[in-house]
Amino acid sequence: MPHARSRLTLPALCIAMTLAAAPAFAQSPNEQVTFPEGYENGVHYGTFKRGGITEELFTSPDAIAAAKAGEPFPDGTVIMMEDHRDGKLYRYVAMEKRAEWDDYSVSGSWLFREWDANRVAKASEDGTSCQSCHTSQAENDFVFTHHLMLDD
Repeated sequence: MPHARSRLTLPALCIAMTLAAAPAFAQSPNEQVTFPEGYENGVHYGTFKRGGITEELFTSPDAIAAAKAGEPFPDGTVIMMEDHRDGKLYRYVAMEKRAEWDDYSVSGSWLFREWDANRVAKASEDGTSCQSCHTSQAENDFVFTHHLMLDD
């Protein structure tokens, strides 16, 4: 009997080792969005002020050109928002468009990510609330501030 027990234990041991090596939870698709270094060298196209909150918006010249031409934003477009509260940088929020993300996103091919003022990804915000809200802007390629890109 010890021999039969060994055969049953080995597969169970292999399964346990496989499960232990697997991640504890699935990665959020939004975790694929990386901090867009150098975003501030792009086009600053808008500022929103609401009470003690000021949002500064940046994107690429190609994104601005697409908006002005009435075209969808090109693959690889990043829109960055600096969120300042009471005069201090509070967080960054980026939305990035990639064709390969179409299956993950309810807002076109856009995924979203938030970072704190030190550029550390905010675990408490995974981008899904941004994504669901932006679905209302399908006619503007899911971008609320599309109209600001039309101004010179």
